Amino acid sequence: MELTLKQYNIIRIITVILLSVMFSQAIIFRNFWIPMILLVVGSLFLMLLRKNVKGVLVDERDYATGGKAALLAMQIWSFIAVVIMFALLTLSDKSPVYQAVAMTLSFSVCAFMLLYSVIYRYYNRISILDKRLILAAFVLAIFIAIFVVGALRSFSGEDNWICQNGQWVSHGHPDSSVPTQECK
Repeated sequence: MELTLKQYNIIRIITVILLSVMFSQAIIFRNFWIPMILLVVGSLFLMLLRKNVKGVLVDERDYATGGKAALLAMQIWSFIAVVIMFALLTLSDKSPVYQAVAMTLSFSVCAFMLLYSVIYRYYNRISILDKRLILAAFVLAIFIAIFVVGALRSFSGEDNWICQNGQWVSHGHPDSSVPTQECK
């Protein structure tokens, strides 16, 4: 069944509206599996419909503009996230939660930039036999291993301050001093 561009856009809008209603209802009922399943099913449905569209959906200019916009968005977000990360690290004396949030933000920015690099290399069609690509994959594997170990260490909850009976009690060997906020 072939679709015109107008028919495809109408079906796409209806699909998005239906998915939005179903998402909101599932979240209200605190069922987070349904939105994940609906997201996959909805994406596959729209991809299958897109293959049956008669007409031009996008051209090279759209792809070039999208690439420039994605690169600029990545650069701006990375800069803002790093600034926020350093601000949270300066506040980590007040509460260890700030340090955990800062580390999560920094690791997510690193993962985001690595993902962008891998996708960029894929679209640049670098041969898998290229020695630089093999070296880059090895370095990426090391960074991922360091990321996983760092994340496990940061979020293990072994070295922090715990509020017990109105007093801050050290759990392990916290890097930060006793929190200044009241322990309730």
